[in-house]
Amino acid sequence: MRDRLPPLFALQVFESAARHGNFSRAATELNLTPGAVSRQIRQLEEWCALTLFERNGPRVRLTREGQDLLSRLSAPLSDLHQAVFPAASAAVQNLQIATLVSTAKAWLLPCLAEFAAACPDIHLVVQTDYALVRSPPRVAMVALRYGMPPGPGFYSELLFEDRLVAVASPTLAGAIGTDPKRWKNSLFLQHLFLIGRDWYQSAGLPDHFSPTGSAFNDADVMLDAAELGMGVALCRLSLAWPRLQSGSLVLACDVACKSTKSNLLIVRDECRDLPVIQRFLDWIVPEAASLRDRIMSFDDADHPFRIEVRRGRD
Repeated sequence: MRDRLPPLFALQVFESAARHGNFSRAATELNLTPGAVSRQIRQLEEWCALTLFERNGPRVRLTREGQDLLSRLSAPLSDLHQAVFPAASAAVQNLQIATLVSTAKAWLLPCLAEFAAACPDIHLVVQTDYALVRSPPRVAMVALRYGMPPGPGFYSELLFEDRLVAVASPTLAGAIGTDPKRWKNSLFLQHLFLIGRDWYQSAGLPDHFSPTGSAFNDADVMLDAAELGMGVALCRLSLAWPRLQSGSLVLACDVACKSTKSNLLIVRDECRDLPVIQRFLDWIVPEAASLRDRIMSFDDADHPFRIEVRRGRD
């Protein structure tokens, strides 16, 4: 009685050749040459001391011993394959989400728990960084970005457009009035990656206007500073929305303008059809639609945030 098994690879080659009834087709399936398949079969036959195939030129046929071995091998090899490569429905899949801290805190995290609960087989990895990391090929990664559609090789989904607004703490807003032309340049907090020229123009500020307040590279930290009364923060409405709702920030004036950039979901073309990516897309698009409707409702002159400004702080 033998004390060890034959090489697993030889058994795999035998199973493929037996299933196809042809060494060449088995070679194609296994990315081997027909000669390599023939050598593996010969090695297995020598190990078993059995003739497993009857050979007649390019045609081969299982012997009775070969049929017996195939019947015994099929189930164990299938079980081994399932152990190494579990069914997609049973495997835990990773999904990486690249975004900014401000985006994650303002609107992604509050609803992401729902997705996590509905998809326990998906392991989420949320990466927050200003660096626009180029996602690797065939990796399940989506990016939530505020910008313009990407170039070739990437698929983008418009989640919602945004508005630029000026916000401040209730105390500061009450002290400075609602006319931006009367505010000192030093009152304007600066976001290093936000160009506010369109908002300045809408507010009637001169073409040469330049803010001189404290500068930040992160919108969420800038909004923290605004809450502390350090100045007026010009930012995206989607980021300020939770703080406007809670009352920790208020609109400093009634001026709002449509942003030239949009909130996008971006994924590499070759990854778009990955099941885990598609499930996230199917979830986030309607989620973003509800936020889009809130942003659009802000354009109404009777929106509660705007009415608060018109109550008068001059």
